[in-house]
Amino acid sequence: MKIKNIQINNFRLLEDVSVDLEEDITLIIGKNNTGKTSFFEAIRLFTEEGESKLLFEDFSQFTYQVFKDTYEVYKESLVAGIAEDIKDQLEVKIQNEIPKIQLIIEFEYDKATDSLIELSEFITDLDESRNDASVLIEYAAKDSLRVFQSFDNREEKETTLIPYLKDNIKSLYTLKCFAFDKQTGRTFPIDDSFKRKIQKVVLFENIQAMRVLDDSKNDRNNSLSIGFSNYYSQRDKSDVNVKALEKTLKATSGELKDKYNAVLKDIITKLENFGAKSPITIPNISINSEFDSEKIMKNNIKYYYKQDEIDLPERYNGLGYSNLIYMILELESFVEKFKNNKEEKISNFLVVLIEEPEAHMHPQMQQVFIKQAKGIIEDAARKGVKMQLVITSHSSHILSEAGIDEKKGFKRIRYFTPSKEKLQAKDFNKLKIEDEKRTVRFLKQYLTLHKSDLFFADKVILVEGLTERILLPQMIKKVVPILESEYVSILEVGGAYAHKFKEILEFIETKTLIITDIDSSDDDGEAIPVNEGVKTTNETLKQWVPKKETIDELKKCTEKDKIDGLCRIAYQKEEDGYHARSFEDAFINTNYNLLSEVKEIEGISKKVKNEFSYFKVKGEVEKELFSCDSKVKTNFAFDILTFDEETFGEWSVPQYINEGLTWLAKTDSDGSN
Repeated sequence: MKIKNIQINNFRLLEDVSVDLEEDITLIIGKNNTGKTSFFEAIRLFTEEGESKLLFEDFSQFTYQVFKDTYEVYKESLVAGIAEDIKDQLEVKIQNEIPKIQLIIEFEYDKATDSLIELSEFITDLDESRNDASVLIEYAAKDSLRVFQSFDNREEKETTLIPYLKDNIKSLYTLKCFAFDKQTGRTFPIDDSFKRKIQKVVLFENIQAMRVLDDSKNDRNNSLSIGFSNYYSQRDKSDVNVKALEKTLKATSGELKDKYNAVLKDIITKLENFGAKSPITIPNISINSEFDSEKIMKNNIKYYYKQDEIDLPERYNGLGYSNLIYMILELESFVEKFKNNKEEKISNFLVVLIEEPEAHMHPQMQQVFIKQAKGIIEDAARKGVKMQLVITSHSSHILSEAGIDEKKGFKRIRYFTPSKEKLQAKDFNKLKIEDEKRTVRFLKQYLTLHKSDLFFADKVILVEGLTERILLPQMIKKVVPILESEYVSILEVGGAYAHKFKEILEFIETKTLIITDIDSSDDDGEAIPVNEGVKTTNETLKQWVPKKETIDELKKCTEKDKIDGLCRIAYQKEEDGYHARSFEDAFINTNYNLLSEVKEIEGISKKVKNEFSYFKVKGEVEKELFSCDSKVKTNFAFDILTFDEETFGEWSVPQYINEGLTWLAKTDSDGSN
């Protein structure tokens, strides 16, 4: 048995979000403020025991207008002389349309191996071909008409509808639960004990981002004490070692009782005598010794990290290690708790929600945690504990380790991203790539090794080579410094491979600039100057955007031709009567006067200066570039970074990159695509 899908409606940013869960690990990623924490919070608020803690602020802002529109329908139903059948229709419309916050959990079960006793109340059909059941929990009006009646009868008439609902929602709304048939939409009410009934099916456990870790001098890093205490409290109490510990503590308690009485005898006698000659009666006092093993594990036992000479207290350890140890202990505690409740079965299976496990941990430690978590899932399965992990993260390293798998590819990833209408949860199981085998293999290897931060970026720049990547931060600073305040991911992919990112960039809907070379060639594919070129060898220009192959076509492309959805291409264009073929060529042409006027160029190595022939006529510069190897180009980039602009003047950004960066910096309101 497992959770197949969780759907949330009208909760904060999550107006209508549906997330399929994997059998082992589901990774929820996305930029900040895209609803990842709200997803976990909705599950907690709807399933945790106790009184509902939902507030009006938990309704999505989209519902505010719906509340107002529904109120107008309510007022229409009060119009004098309205026909009864029309009034009845309006009241039904009010009941259906008044906003409610909903959580829908869809279970999938195996009829051959799973016990359906606990789930049976949520199964709504007798169809032998189906193996699903769903529970619908909603924060809904106790009485839809009464919501608006109470508003009309309010004492402070100047209060408008939304502020009134904010102050009175708890008296007007309540949690309701239904067995829900997703195929037909039918619902069947479940009584008020629904939370306990859900817990019999699935046990939700949480490891939240704000973990009990303190960096103060006195209390810092007591994660070992907390973690081991939690783990011990869930251990099998019939275990021979646990029984031996409890027996020792009981014997020690008896010995201490006698010693306590001996030490405190005098003061107890004085208390008794004090009451003998006064109207006040002092109750008799007896002393006992009680040891709570769990409290001892937490408060009395001191944990140390072993060193060569002396062992160090746990507070001397870094927060990263403490966080790692704490989370692993918590996961193991959840498994022990689930496994050791033999007398009363807690639940059919376990779902652990882990929020931002990367806190305080360096990249290698983040990957270690995911590997450990995978091992705990496998070990739990061997112990008969079915376990699903759902993890939210901003870490590209956790994404690489958990979200990009050799067998599962990107299928563990759920990408939360805002769109023009509402937030979306994109399921990478639905990502379709044309040349799937080859392209997916390339993307897996590239993103795993290098740039998984692509998924967390506000904007993306794909560049041809190392030279552009090294100099881009400087070019951004010169052209559009506003981009420095955004999270821009720069990927060095080369013209031959940039097009392989097409499907994935379109899928995650991230605005992207592709900076590439026109790569002019003759009919045989040999590199030649642009003005003599017949076609391009650049696969991105041919296969993605602008989908042109001849040099003449590429020269004639308009701004519109260079844009495909949220992606724009930038390649060399004619500047000052000269058409460059590569970035280095374009840079020299743009800055030709600056470079040629300086007799001795400080910061430009002699070898690079000679290779690029700054002082030759423009028409010969391009031919010289064809023979330059990557090392020379890299040296060129570093030399530009060290160029003394205060002495010799500022260098300029080639026009085609300038235009591309300007487009990337625009927002929708600026007219960007």
